[in-house]
Amino acid sequence: MKFASFTILIIISLCVSICCPGEDDYVFNNTIIKNDTIIQIENNSTNFQEDDTIYISTMLENEQVSTNASTVYLTDFVSDSPDSFYYYYINLYKETAYGTYALIELNENALEIIDGETFIDYQSLIVRCDLDSSVFRNKFGIKLLEPGTYYLSGSLNYNTEVAEIIQISTSYSGNQGITIYSKIMNSGDDGRYYFTVN
Repeated sequence: MKFASFTILIIISLCVSICCPGEDDYVFNNTIIKNDTIIQIENNSTNFQEDDTIYISTMLENEQVSTNASTVYLTDFVSDSPDSFYYYYINLYKETAYGTYALIELNENALEIIDGETFIDYQSLIVRCDLDSSVFRNKFGIKLLEPGTYYLSGSLNYNTEVAEIIQISTSYSGNQGITIYSKIMNSGDDGRYYFTVN
């Protein structure tokens, strides 16, 4: 009886393995780009007056160089849909009386959208860069309503744990992923762009 049970089990196993092939391996390639010339503060300004606006421009050229020195075209990673774009999160922090920095929660009235779209997602801003010829662009401003010391940055990069890097992603990538790491031009090694409002 044990031999018959074992034989039936083997036959069923063979039938299942022949008739029902396993899942195809899902191959996902991720291209990594590091480029600190994408996001810039207008005129690299670090001193503002109350009620001034700080303008942030993003110019993401279609042709980039990956970390393995390959030429990459960003349009290869998006669909042909007019709704294809790249986006990133950026945060505004203000120094507190305790010498620490607090994340500032902005509202729509604080934003001036010039090119592209910028949204508020809880306390972060989502910056959407749409394709314009061969450049994914965005430009917006934040009205500075009170004096103090501020900085703009991405989120803490948990891979390095020392820099607040901006991670730029795409709206669509299929099985070809791309990650673009950037800091605001003229920010410190920590990824923070400090400025003062008087």
